[in-house]
Amino acid sequence: MSSKEVQRIRCPKCGAEHDFAIWTRINTDLDPDLDKKVRSGELFRTVCPSCGQQIDVVYPCLYHQMKNKVMIYYAPGREAMAKAAEAFEDGLGEAGEKRSFDARKEGYRNRVVGSLYDLQEKIAVFAAGLDDRVVEICKVLIGSELQESQPDAAFDDLLYYRSGSGEDRLALMKEGNAFASISLPGDIYEEVKRRYQPLIDQYGNETIIDMEWVMNSVTKAEGR
Repeated sequence: MSSKEVQRIRCPKCGAEHDFAIWTRINTDLDPDLDKKVRSGELFRTVCPSCGQQIDVVYPCLYHQMKNKVMIYYAPGREAMAKAAEAFEDGLGEAGEKRSFDARKEGYRNRVVGSLYDLQEKIAVFAAGLDDRVVEICKVLIGSELQESQPDAAFDDLLYYRSGSGEDRLALMKEGNAFASISLPGDIYEEVKRRYQPLIDQYGNETIIDMEWVMNSVTKAEGR
């Protein structure tokens, strides 16, 4: 089930306070409307009733798709991510309690992310029927090629999304904002999947799957 708690939010512009619902757990099968609000970001935004300032609210939460067996814990910050990943590995919940079932034995894909757009990306990847480990490897390879061919293209991240026309694309991100995008062709995805399957089989059971995971896994595989 989904669960929430109400907290007082202070507006950074005018200092006024108002109530805001913090959703600590989101079950998309039982509450599909919450799923839509996660994807749009609405669940992590509020508007100050006094001055109209939009406020982004950062808080940890567990995103759970029972039907698709996906469990993603949004834990803002690297330290919080590490603790959440450790809890997943130990079969614990986000608050440290013992889970009522073994997610791994149930065939769940357990992931930990540290930002809202990373959470939205994981949801989009799984919704598209793709393997997020393959997508992350594609991002590293394509990102390296972009930096070599277009050194003036200043971006700090690539973010997967599926366009309205059904095309897989990577958004070029700078300080959390997308300013351009490139295609992620299906043949490239399939070739990367085939080529790196041994690496995925050996190192792909971790819960934090990001571009850093790719670099660490490649380093381990090469015995450096």
